[in-house]
Amino acid sequence: MPRYKDRRRAQSGATLVELLVSMVIMGLALTLVVGTLSSGLLDASVAKRNTAVQAVAQYELDKIGGSTFSPSAQQYSECFATENSTPPQATGFRGACASSFSLRADVTVIPGGPTTTTGQTWTVTVVQMPGGSQVGNTTSLYKANL
Repeated sequence: MPRYKDRRRAQSGATLVELLVSMVIMGLALTLVVGTLSSGLLDASVAKRNTAVQAVAQYELDKIGGSTFSPSAQQYSECFATENSTPPQATGFRGACASSFSLRADVTVIPGGPTTTTGQTWTVTVVQMPGGSQVGNTTSLYKANL
């Protein structure tokens, strides 16, 4: 008779406590994996936005640097799309952009700078649309008529 009891115990399944402990362990592991993936996706989207902001600022600085000096230069804004290949679109200074654009560059020009009579200070500020909150740092460029 003792052999019969030993064989029955060896063939028995998992107890309810063992199942609960294994479910808790699997739940914690799944939570960690999902948290890691969502954190990675968030980091990737922030890096993508920051890269787009740097590209917009560099585009505007190159445009300003490549143009000839004009004493009557005016401030302007341009809208940029980051999710499609739509070219930049000019808008009124700090004006609204269409819904397909996610960034706007506001470019201001102030006469003066290091050379007060023949210089200008150009400033580029990139804002996120549609909210209009600034992203990245404001960048300035001094341009002189030599």
